[in-house]
Amino acid sequence: MALPVVQPIFDAYGREHGLEGRLQFHQGDFFRAPLPHADVIIMGHILHDWDMEEKRMLLKKAFDALPKGGALIIHESLIDDDRKKNAMGHLMSLNMLIETPGGFDYTGADCRGWMKETGFRKSYVEPLAGPDSMVVGIQ
Repeated sequence: MALPVVQPIFDAYGREHGLEGRLQFHQGDFFRAPLPHADVIIMGHILHDWDMEEKRMLLKKAFDALPKGGALIIHESLIDDDRKKNAMGHLMSLNMLIETPGGFDYTGADCRGWMKETGFRKSYVEPLAGPDSMVVGIQ
């Protein structure tokens, strides 16, 4: 769900990094409409807001919008697979449980499993700076 108020920030970022013409902003409600077709779809701190049914629905919509070989990137404060190290991931999950009707954070292995169930042929977890990581699923 990209809100119209985000577009000026998105456009400025694209200009600042010389990416005009390579990125496209789409506003809309991802619960009501299909996602626009794209080679890469990024969901940054999105999936953790929703319950399991909604997480699966969003993954399916992303899968359907991607071409063969396209990528879905999920960017979150993932809980480590052993559930022992990334305190920020656990705190974010607690935060989601308090602030949303069904949201929760998850491990990279959880997300990779959901991607496989959705039809992604491969996936991997890439640690980022700080407590965040990304899960990349390839259609």
